[in-house]
Amino acid sequence: MKRHLLILAAAVIALLPSAAQAGEPARGPETVWRGDFDGASNAWKIQTDGAPAGWRGWTFAQRDDWFAAAAPAGVGCDPEQNRPLDQRCFLDQRQQFSRSRGVLAVADNGVAAAKGATVDGDHPVNSTLVSPGVPVGGKRAVELVFSSHYRQAHKAVGRVTVAFDGGAEQELLRYSAARISANGGGDVISGQEVLRVDVPAKARTAVFRFGYSSNRPQLYWAVDDVVVRTPLPALPRGAKPTTFMVLSDIQVEGLPYTGGALELLRRQAPGAKALLVAGDIISGPRDQTQEQQVQEYNDVSAAFAGHRLPTVLPALGNHDVRSRVLTRQQQQDNFLAFANKWGAGITKPYYEKVVGGVPVIVIGEEAGVAEEAKQDISDAQVAFLTARLAYWAGQRKQVLVMRHYPFEWTVSGTYGNFYENGPRDFELEAIVGRYSNVIFLSGHTHWSPYRRDWAARVVTQGGHPDGYTAVNTGALAMEFAPSPDDPWDEDSATDRPESPSVLTVTVYPDRTIVRAFDVLTGEQINQVEVANPAAGR
Repeated sequence: MKRHLLILAAAVIALLPSAAQAGEPARGPETVWRGDFDGASNAWKIQTDGAPAGWRGWTFAQRDDWFAAAAPAGVGCDPEQNRPLDQRCFLDQRQQFSRSRGVLAVADNGVAAAKGATVDGDHPVNSTLVSPGVPVGGKRAVELVFSSHYRQAHKAVGRVTVAFDGGAEQELLRYSAARISANGGGDVISGQEVLRVDVPAKARTAVFRFGYSSNRPQLYWAVDDVVVRTPLPALPRGAKPTTFMVLSDIQVEGLPYTGGALELLRRQAPGAKALLVAGDIISGPRDQTQEQQVQEYNDVSAAFAGHRLPTVLPALGNHDVRSRVLTRQQQQDNFLAFANKWGAGITKPYYEKVVGGVPVIVIGEEAGVAEEAKQDISDAQVAFLTARLAYWAGQRKQVLVMRHYPFEWTVSGTYGNFYENGPRDFELEAIVGRYSNVIFLSGHTHWSPYRRDWAARVVTQGGHPDGYTAVNTGALAMEFAPSPDDPWDEDSATDRPESPSVLTVTVYPDRTIVRAFDVLTGEQINQVEVANPAAGR
């Protein structure tokens, strides 16, 4: 009844409703109940022992209000003026909950104590967040899915339980300092938990409880995006997928790893129909001349040569157009020449290809877009994305959308100021967010897929309630991680690529499976399974 996710374990996260049976896709996983706190917080109950006090026990709060409540009073936290920063400015990593948006449920002893609550051995916090009765009649099993951000305090315990029809609680998950716990005894930073729950015969309702107990005046547990759904069935025997190779951010640093990356991809996806490259093919120094830029592309082509590659479909990255010596149009033309050398057959940085029946839409910045607020994305490209996503939703197809840049507050690292959305980013994400059949692939961050939030289900305001799926493609070049000097910034993690990574994307009629691999070890490091919401409907 329990399945937990560890950083080094494969995380299987079926994010959208659908399924497959032998022969043809069947009407598949359905969303049974959405317990998000933005619109359904009144349906939850909170039970906290002891005298009530602000922030003591589970509390519903806007994400940014939570961060503000945790900020230290009377302490300068401006990294430009107050270096080195007081450690309290780093908010005990609260801000690293990248997959969170809107209203959260938070049990935060640190904030409670700072606001005047007494939390100690004589005054422990024991608080439970209780769902309403969720209808499960006629179902053999459901999955409880939620976003989880947990810092392990000494002797603190977080528990998730289920009770059917008013019966006894059954533990589904436990966080504690014990290594055998679901958190391995440590923290869960911006994770997502998927807990399978077998439903007893004749059971009608299930009540889920999130319990938090701690007598320490520090640290917390935050929860978001609670969903109960039916699980995907096993893949049918003989199911034939379309497979893609994916890599990103080669730059100069990643060239020594490119050959090994392509060999690993060939082993893991021998029948791949295309190689998707999520931008930053070259390093593109700011003083780069035309001759030097063409040579950089030639160096990448030399690294590709000798490998039996399928068609290469690239996205344009910021390093690909970074030279201040060349015009934007010159650099775009160099990118297109490289792409077409490897079979892309494109005339601009945004395009659509149907590969093995799978639609692939690539979006990217263009030369010649004058208005700064449009961030080099033309109105024509916005109209193209709008029309094509609407079309493929009508065709009941899962769609791969690839762009170099991620959207803010989605995958690893995107809580940082460096990834703040501009006006066009908000517009593009609003379009993508309408469709739960979209899998959005992005590079740029260089954050490792070893992290729990390398993939995320993202629900946008006014978008589809089941959200779209965002996936970080990792990088072959330098790995990045949280900055030790600024809580809202990042820095290179090592003096060389520590975990260059690649992905495979395997598309079946009813689901897509994305796997991440470590180029240095050849091992799979993570996995996400995304159901096609329209299959069999």
